[in-house]
Amino acid sequence: MIDFKAEESDNNTLLTLSGELTVQNAAALQGIFSRSVESSLNLTIQLKDVTDLDLSFLQLLCSVHRSSTELKKDLTLSGPCPEVFRDVLRNAGFLRLTGCRFECNKNCLWAEMSKDVQEEIH
Repeated sequence: MIDFKAEESDNNTLLTLSGELTVQNAAALQGIFSRSVESSLNLTIQLKDVTDLDLSFLQLLCSVHRSSTELKKDLTLSGPCPEVFRDVLRNAGFLRLTGCRFECNKNCLWAEMSKDVQEEIH
């Protein structure tokens, strides 16, 4: 089960996600992301009390980031990342120093996240 809270002010939305961010909840997460991107110029996603997370969440996050970039909106991750998130990033091969071929404006979530995760490891 997932839980989310969206706090909106002006053109900013803070979306806090908790619970199971897995393929079983992918359709619900996609809807939450779509509504949040539509209603805001700046979307900040915070992960709190995440109990499970899998590759489908990373893929959705990448997709919503690409959509945000195409719409000239900002998407960022905020707060400390749960260990389960860092583990899935490592195991899925999402840690990278540069963005993918679709990257626009040099703002790849994974490249930025990789810097943070690498600093924590060393």
